[in-house]
Amino acid sequence: MLIPGNPVPELKIETVAHGSFDLDADKGENGTLVIQYRGLHCPICIRQMGEVEAALDDFADLGIEVIVLSTDTAERAAETVEKAGTSRLRVGHSLPLAAARDDWGLYLSKGREGTAEAPFFAEPGHFYIAPDRSLYFAWQQSTPFGRPSIADIKGGIKYALDNKYPPRGTYTGAL
Repeated sequence: MLIPGNPVPELKIETVAHGSFDLDADKGENGTLVIQYRGLHCPICIRQMGEVEAALDDFADLGIEVIVLSTDTAERAAETVEKAGTSRLRVGHSLPLAAARDDWGLYLSKGREGTAEAPFFAEPGHFYIAPDRSLYFAWQQSTPFGRPSIADIKGGIKYALDNKYPPRGTYTGAL
């Protein structure tokens, strides 16, 4: 289980059009926002990718690097980029299902027969990671619905940076 204030797993992944991404090397001055999307079959994810790309300059102003990624193959991820109409957004692909579930705490789903869903895929997750690779916040969802808005994520990160607000959810002691 990922705990805020503790290190997140290593993340080295290929992207559709921006080479390799390494969380240790490609972080922003104030950290990295990693967004796991469900895959090519998800219209909500495709819409969110456009919203993220539209906010890239705002995140850059905050010193935040952004990557979206999925368990989709390189081919499916390239189709997703085309459908989303994004070009500046780093879109990673081929995150191993075991890493999605076991390292990042994401929920996995089995594709429904007769749909465009991949045989297995990870459900959405949003992770803001501090420059020292410690988790500041995580949000994992078991369905595509009800995810935080990009404006809320941006505003929360700005508030945390401006006010030196500590990560919450860090307590792991006895109850």
